Amino acid sequence: MQIRELKAGDLPKIKAVVRDVWEWDEAFEEDEVIEACVAIYFAPVLHEATFGRVAVVDDAIVGVIFGTELGKPPIFKHFLEDLTPYILTLAQTNQQDRQAMCDYMIALHSTYSALIASTKHEYDGSLEFLAVAEVAQGKGIGKQLWLSLKEHFQAQNVQKIYLFSDSECNYKFYEKQGFTHRQTKEMQVIFGGEPDITEQYLYSYNLS
Repeated sequence: MQIRELKAGDLPKIKAVVRDVWEWDEAFEEDEVIEACVAIYFAPVLHEATFGRVAVVDDAIVGVIFGTELGKPPIFKHFLEDLTPYILTLAQTNQQDRQAMCDYMIALHSTYSALIASTKHEYDGSLEFLAVAEVAQGKGIGKQLWLSLKEHFQAQNVQKIYLFSDSECNYKFYEKQGFTHRQTKEMQVIFGGEPDITEQYLYSYNLS
């Protein structure tokens, strides 16, 4: 297993890992809609991140991590896609799927803002995104990705970071790495005509 920097051509493989982990195939029927959702959701990560690495096994990307340092310029904007085709795809899909995606993005932003509102001043970095493909989970790859980000933050003298997780993710992983659970907030959206209720979590980690 190799942890390396991102390079040209990695984005489609990274998005495949994201799609595999999220299992949005259960929420949306059309493949084009799922691809649009992944692209639109992932764009802010690329827009803000100052650090990124992928885990590679047998020439296949099986994991990815992104982090952000306060006050540092983002370095992955050249990976950003033109979102126009994806937005048009959502605009042309059925109303239920379109509404579900819009409601999800609005609810997530609102929930994250509420979770961090009282403590945002404490942090000078964040773990923006971490995912390991299902076939590669349980092999220590997530830990190695996290350690690569941790070492980078320590070298840059970052003192304290945060991350968001939720009850549908392997949030216990972060607790095993020494993260501290700070706050919880319930979030509800409608997928497939049914309410989907999750708990959204804020975690922090002291690097000093």
